Amino acid sequence: MKAQVWIWRAFVAVALVAIVWWLAALDWSPVTPSWQFLLAALGRSWLLAIVSMTFGSFAAIPLALVRAYGPPWPRRMSALLIEAVRATPELMIIFWVYFTLPIITGSDISAWSAALGSLAVIAAAYLAEVVRAGLSSVPAGQREAAKALGLRPVTAFRLVVLPQALRTMAPALIATFVALFKTTSLVYAIGVMDFFRAVTVTNNAVYAPYQLHVVLGGGYFASCWALTRAIRYFDPGYSALEG
Repeated sequence: MKAQVWIWRAFVAVALVAIVWWLAALDWSPVTPSWQFLLAALGRSWLLAIVSMTFGSFAAIPLALVRAYGPPWPRRMSALLIEAVRATPELMIIFWVYFTLPIITGSDISAWSAALGSLAVIAAAYLAEVVRAGLSSVPAGQREAAKALGLRPVTAFRLVVLPQALRTMAPALIATFVALFKTTSLVYAIGVMDFFRAVTVTNNAVYAPYQLHVVLGGGYFASCWALTRAIRYFDPGYSALEG
């Protein structure tokens, strides 16, 4: 077993050295003048993800509560809405919001607003399932114990159910945020200058595909890695959950 571990570590070390050597051999001079443009676009992708996640959570919580505790018909409607969004390709939702909403409302919508709206809809559908699963993970005995203590339903939910559900939901929330951040790369299709589109525009100007795709992959990897590491800062027990 120890020999296998050392062989694997040696292989990883050789691969890293080869990658670093290859990156150092590339000509980065065409790309370096555009670093501010690319960095601003990466920040724009972060802004899209954070704002859409925030707005999506406002819709996700009532959707999850209705699906978990609501009457039969509202519960079915909530489930239908959630599953319809989850079963639809994200790019199609972006196109529907950008091209169909102006027809319905009779007023134009900017690409940025369409991107935020469509990503918020996507986030709401996935977050609603995360919240519902978290609430369902709390044993029924906890609610019964809170009721036996004389707590009102709202107080029992706030003090007993919600804290336990949030701890269960934390990994899934981070995973949803990571997925949503990667989904922001699709808004380039409606003209938003996100990180993906900025790399494409830069490549069209200077034609440095290898260098720019390394920047593209590195930017998304670093961002998603930072998000997954964030949960360990806010919830040290997450490492134990990973096993």
